[in-house]
Amino acid sequence: MSVILLGTPAIGVAQSGIGAVGVTGQGGTKSGYSRTPSLEGPSGVTTQLSEDDAIQGGLLSPDGTLAAFDPWYAFKRRLNEDYGLQFSISLQSLYQSADETLTGISDAAATRSQIQGAWTLFDRGGSNPGKLTFRIRNRESWNGELAPSRLAYQFGSVVNSGTGFSDAGWDLTELAWRQSFQGGRLRAIGGVISAISWYNTTAMSSSLMGFQNTGMQSSLSKASPGRGLGFGFGYEFTPNTVMVAGVHDANGTATRSPFDTIEHGEHFYSAEFRYLPNGLRKQMWDAVKLQVWYQDALDEKGLDAANGVALQAGYLFDDRWYPFAFGGWSDGDASIFEHDLVAGLGVKLDTRRRASNDMFGIAAGWGSPASDALQDQYTAEMFYRLQLLSSFAITPSVQVVRNPAANPGTDQVVLSGLRTRIQF
Repeated sequence: MSVILLGTPAIGVAQSGIGAVGVTGQGGTKSGYSRTPSLEGPSGVTTQLSEDDAIQGGLLSPDGTLAAFDPWYAFKRRLNEDYGLQFSISLQSLYQSADETLTGISDAAATRSQIQGAWTLFDRGGSNPGKLTFRIRNRESWNGELAPSRLAYQFGSVVNSGTGFSDAGWDLTELAWRQSFQGGRLRAIGGVISAISWYNTTAMSSSLMGFQNTGMQSSLSKASPGRGLGFGFGYEFTPNTVMVAGVHDANGTATRSPFDTIEHGEHFYSAEFRYLPNGLRKQMWDAVKLQVWYQDALDEKGLDAANGVALQAGYLFDDRWYPFAFGGWSDGDASIFEHDLVAGLGVKLDTRRRASNDMFGIAAGWGSPASDALQDQYTAEMFYRLQLLSSFAITPSVQVVRNPAANPGTDQVVLSGLRTRIQF
């Protein structure tokens, strides 16, 4: 089982509150979804719902969304107002190419489609709402190509260069009940949930909108179980101090039934303490996080018990400049790295014609593998997310891997990539 402590959540405030035509011009949103605070990282269901509903200016639609889509957003608005149901649909693709591999396979491509939502069924409009959240996705390699999630292993890297883009097919990655208490100061969650998206994340950790390389999203010195059954709670001690914690099925994975893996009775335990200098409304950006974790021995995988700590810090300056850093230490072989350290910078870019969701990101890091048979690996990534339309973005990127951990015969590999995302 999994447990996650959730305080009163919040999302980042770097946004463009531009108006638009028709129904979409109401309150800077397309369907009227409120920007509900969330302590989950940028990949969380409730975070993505509100972020995707915010009106953004695109290069080809500087005033916001196109009027042709107003009936669709009006329909979503009615569902929310009448029944408390919010949802979004998105389609993503990723192509990557490496300049050198051990296997001769240098290209990878995949698509990812998903539907996610939140249905408030208890105390809608009140101070202690209860809601059902869900996410269903389909991931397929493109035209027989290798999936990007496996490309890095073709040249000896131990870190996934195409996070989120595998060929796993259909899976249910979240089905959970979220309940608020004490006016939102205490919150609980239970169901099929992520074991890692709550901890040690930055505002740029989303594989759909931020960095693609797993090592640039969060410290890989911690164990990283997949999605499984979970139950949790959280608490806001003060407006500036929050704890997020959990107990997770250490064998959880989106590709297997959570009822099968939970039977092993092996768990991942985590607690993260956060200092939020500017409160919950900016917690996605302005935060210092200290995570401590422990994982039981995994009999089937032959892994001994392991433990470690991870630290993350970031701050948004002038609603534009976002420097961040994270790293960690672990004891045992349950994680990819025994020690790692990553630093990066995000820059929110407006243009003269529009307030936009464009973002430039760059990060670099070092990792010392938990296995003595592997060498230290250095990784860097740079991307630019260009918002073409309010609901459509393209993201070219470059990754550089120095000294691939499992390939001492290669000094450097360069990967180029192009990601697309449309959501409605």
